[in-house]
Amino acid sequence: MYLAEKLIFFFFFFFFAFGVLRFFFFFFFFKDYWGALMHDYNGVVKRNPKQLTTMIQQGVPSALRGLIWQLLAKSKDPQLETTFAELLKSTSVHEKQITRDLNRTFPNHEYFQVNGVGQEALFNVVKAYSLYDTEVGYCQGLSFIVGPLLLNMPEEEAFCMLVKMMTCYEMRGHYTPDMSVLTLRLFQFEQLMEETVPMVFKHLRNQGIRSTMYASQWFMTLFAYKFPLELVFRVYDIIFVEGIESILRFAVALLKANHDKILSLDFEVLVEFLKNGLFEYYMNDSSLLIQDAYNVKVTPRKLAQYAQKHQAMIQKQQQELAAEESLKEANRQLSAQVRQLEASMHQLNKEHVDLAKELITRKMEMAQLQDRNDVLTQKVSDLTKIVDSQAREKEEQYKGEIQDVLRKNMEYLKRNEELEDQLSYMEGLLVETKMQYAESEVERDNLGRKLNEMKKALGVA
Repeated sequence: MYLAEKLIFFFFFFFFAFGVLRFFFFFFFFKDYWGALMHDYNGVVKRNPKQLTTMIQQGVPSALRGLIWQLLAKSKDPQLETTFAELLKSTSVHEKQITRDLNRTFPNHEYFQVNGVGQEALFNVVKAYSLYDTEVGYCQGLSFIVGPLLLNMPEEEAFCMLVKMMTCYEMRGHYTPDMSVLTLRLFQFEQLMEETVPMVFKHLRNQGIRSTMYASQWFMTLFAYKFPLELVFRVYDIIFVEGIESILRFAVALLKANHDKILSLDFEVLVEFLKNGLFEYYMNDSSLLIQDAYNVKVTPRKLAQYAQKHQAMIQKQQQELAAEESLKEANRQLSAQVRQLEASMHQLNKEHVDLAKELITRKMEMAQLQDRNDVLTQKVSDLTKIVDSQAREKEEQYKGEIQDVLRKNMEYLKRNEELEDQLSYMEGLLVETKMQYAESEVERDNLGRKLNEMKKALGVA
């Protein structure tokens, strides 16, 4: 039992001593911390986690920066490098836009001169990513993200680093169509600004300047569009250790350093200063920005609270937007009804005008007819008077003649009666004469038969 305990103690001591000796061996073999980190990243970080943060603040050696970045991001991926090579054989719909933007990406840097090796590598990486992530495709800020990577590693490794930054470091949301993560970053930045530099926050609000007007390009390019590249490298160093949220430290530190200058400027000059002049304060000492950035207190808990607040605000905006859309739809329907009513009213007005015109015409015609009727009535009245007057005169004139005519008529009637009596008498005589003639004819016929009979009796032929 005693021997077993001694053996256990011996092996424990042996492995502990071996680990310590191994650490010191590699530390001195690579002559500094970074060499040891590259050889045994997990072991070095596990033994002293805070030391990595301290060393990062001091800056990664330029010669090792590309390797350290890949180590920190765990981006090394042979399969993805093969995918990159395959993507280069394809054509992207964004190629013209990518080519157009190349000359505006680090135009003063020797590596990225027109038609140079750097531009070709930049084109290849950005084109490959536009094919790899079709939703993001290409966005102008991507070239500024890729540039610093290419200055520290080959293009296939830069592509793997870009994919890692977009996914694990949540930068993809800076470039998606809705830019959801970028919107969150800007909100968190404004919240930190209000808390850390309230006078600057108030002044910018009073001037009508929102963070989207100047800070979007900070976060979309990680300050690479304007910072000296050596300072951009330092920003990348910290991002790969602490995450993309660390960029908020730099943003607030810049505002704090230029506090008084910002308060002295008005809108147009201020916007230009925030875009292009804010970085001059640190031109001579980039380490001072790193120091100031680490003095800005940004905790995960605080950022989480801001994120919840932002989410609540987004939900409220969506509800308000939905309500607004509902009101717009109701308004569109009411507008359509109003237009219909206006059209009906227009038609009614037209009909009313037509009726009014017709009514006026009819009234004018009635007035003319009334005038004519009055004239005719007067004429009738005058004629009636004339006729009545003439009738009386004629009645007196023809009264005697009428009496003579009546008398003569009576005489003619009496004479006519007499003639009718004579005619009746003569007709009676005529009838009587005709009867006598008929009788004589009958008698003559009888005598003729008797004569014939007598002749036959006498034998006379």
